[in-house]
Amino acid sequence: MQFLFFTRLFLWLLTFALPAIHPSIAVPYDRSGWWLWFFLVPGEMLISFYLSPPRFRVRIGVGAGCVLLLLSILIFSDFSSSILLYTVAGTGAWMLTALIFKTGGRGYPAVVVEQFFLGFLFYKLITFSRASESIARDAAAVNRVVFVLFICVFLIHGAVLYFSAFERGKSRGRIRELGFFLGAAVSAAVLIVLLLPDNFVSHSVVFNFLKPEPRPSMVPLDEQGQGLELGNLRSSNWWYDQWPGTGQSFGSQGDREREADLSGDGQNMLEGIDADKWPLEGRGQGGENRQYAVMVVASSREPVYASEAYFNRFDPERGFLYEDDHPLNELTHIRLLETWEDRERPPDSKRYPQTVFFLSMFPERMLPYRPYRIEPTVLNKKFHPFNYSYNAVSMTSHSGVQDWLVIVGLDEKEKKVLEEYLEIPLSQSASHSFEAYLQDAIQGKTGYFEKVYAIFESFSRFHYELGFEDNVSVARMEEFLMRERRGDCTDFSNSTAILARMAGIPSRVVTGYLASKTLQQPGHRRGIRVLRETIEPLKAFPLQDLYLVTTAHHHSWVQLYMPGYGWVDFDPTSFAIPPPGGGLIAKMRVVIPLIRVEETPLVRRFPWLLLARSFLMLCGVLVIGMYLYRYGKELYLRRLAGGRGPESLRALFTLLLMKLRANGYDPRIPSQTPMEYARPYPELQRFASIYTVLRYRENYEPGEKAQLWRDVRVHYDHILHVSKRQGFLNALRRGFSLRGLNCK
Repeated sequence: MQFLFFTRLFLWLLTFALPAIHPSIAVPYDRSGWWLWFFLVPGEMLISFYLSPPRFRVRIGVGAGCVLLLLSILIFSDFSSSILLYTVAGTGAWMLTALIFKTGGRGYPAVVVEQFFLGFLFYKLITFSRASESIARDAAAVNRVVFVLFICVFLIHGAVLYFSAFERGKSRGRIRELGFFLGAAVSAAVLIVLLLPDNFVSHSVVFNFLKPEPRPSMVPLDEQGQGLELGNLRSSNWWYDQWPGTGQSFGSQGDREREADLSGDGQNMLEGIDADKWPLEGRGQGGENRQYAVMVVASSREPVYASEAYFNRFDPERGFLYEDDHPLNELTHIRLLETWEDRERPPDSKRYPQTVFFLSMFPERMLPYRPYRIEPTVLNKKFHPFNYSYNAVSMTSHSGVQDWLVIVGLDEKEKKVLEEYLEIPLSQSASHSFEAYLQDAIQGKTGYFEKVYAIFESFSRFHYELGFEDNVSVARMEEFLMRERRGDCTDFSNSTAILARMAGIPSRVVTGYLASKTLQQPGHRRGIRVLRETIEPLKAFPLQDLYLVTTAHHHSWVQLYMPGYGWVDFDPTSFAIPPPGGGLIAKMRVVIPLIRVEETPLVRRFPWLLLARSFLMLCGVLVIGMYLYRYGKELYLRRLAGGRGPESLRALFTLLLMKLRANGYDPRIPSQTPMEYARPYPELQRFASIYTVLRYRENYEPGEKAQLWRDVRVHYDHILHVSKRQGFLNALRRGFSLRGLNCK
């Protein structure tokens, strides 16, 4: 029974350890994932198996399982949506173990179902190595190794289950059946090594959890103009004709920067740092007049607004807040074992697929809006520190000014669906300040996009400063608008979102990285050429489609909802007065890692050392657990044996058997009575006789039972004394012996 439990536990651990030991499975377990699959689930299995009848009462096992589950939820779940996963996984592990091992063999069919479920799960995990064609080819040998290992463990577990469920009387029959299982394992291993093709797995599509956007109401074309001359038939230059001299281009902060300093002094030089000494840890704007590379983006269309976080909910004091469980934010860090796809096409007009490849230093994904298809992230340390790569397809908006000018406004259905993006619960004083600024900016304009443009145009007297501050409070935005009138991208984006909501325009703040041709200075282009020479995946893209993204490109912008066209990215900093020449991206030195690629691909190396360490660690945990179980059991039995009831008598006998096994005595066969077990050992016979009397006799003379209890304890102490072998080595063996764990 115990062997079956441990083969089952090992099969579980091997399955869930695959993402940690396989070199081409990209997204590692985080702290919560490690605890869930390697501590909580195995812990609930151990509790259900060992802390349950007949060893302990039911309430002890249930209580211990509940305590472990509650502690795990309080410490590791962060009170997010993972609470449900913790609850289901922990409770399921406890209940399934109890069903299998505590129902007298009636739960064995559940083991068969579980075994094949783990086989299916292992196959789905191994498909993660198909996140990239090149990685799949390089990892083919590793796939075979882990496949052979899993099949061997799978068949051994099946053999143990078979022998546990169907007892055989003849050992010859068992040997024959064991030989059959071993032959099947060897045959399967040979077939896998010789016949398994490199591309035997492929990705499939998984779930979509993005909220559907409101479908726009159908409006006749002759009514869209709302009195504007020529309706929606505007020339491509109408934007500049209507507001001459602006030169603005939505979504491109670099236009103003490029125009501001065409006479650069050559400070945009390229520098390199050895990849092993790469200093960059987080995000920011670099430092010391330098910008550090963080990713390479490949796209045939620009700009690429690579979003890392969406800020939707608004707090009256703290401003726009990040929500970890928002679907768009979950896509940034969620582990994908298959290709994710949004099965529902957005109803927005002029939204077309844009394929973007990311080679990044960050495990989180940066995704343009709206995400449509995401392949699993590939972890490949061959090009360190660009360890992560992934492909994404987004349905990006191609709408423009000519489209937005004819927007009528939100209908009632859109107002209801987008209600959370219109909420702006400001205090009375803050509301008065923002309202005064808004009315001064729009000056009575009533058109939907006219109000948007008026808000942006009001920033033409503001100064834009490079930087990325975390202070997005309402007080800071009020200070920015009313008094300072200078700030970084977070000030512009957050204040724009507040003003837009007050004007009845759904808005939210987005942070991430901006890749565009206008931000690619000579240093960036030279850096791309250098990296492309050493990073093989970049050679698959034309040079003109590659963008070097640095810490200076970390940006914050605003998304506004345009009825009929959905959420559209806008950059309000493009209207502000650009920063002074010394702070321009064009004058900051570009720093890239100097990558030295080894001739042997790192992905071909199976992590034997990591596997050995994991195995040794697991063995250490199991050994420590068995010693804790042994001495805990002795303490429990010693306390229970202090009474004078039937349970105390059985506890005293079990404790004696454990002591005798530690001193080298033969184990007691479960079918043997105490008298039968004591027959070869004269020193045990008197104890066994008294034990039998106390165990089964019902009537005693006055004082006789008390005397028998005293006698049985005296003989117990005598047996311990005469059975104890003298010497330091014998004492050491007794202390470290685990032979008495199964005594009953």
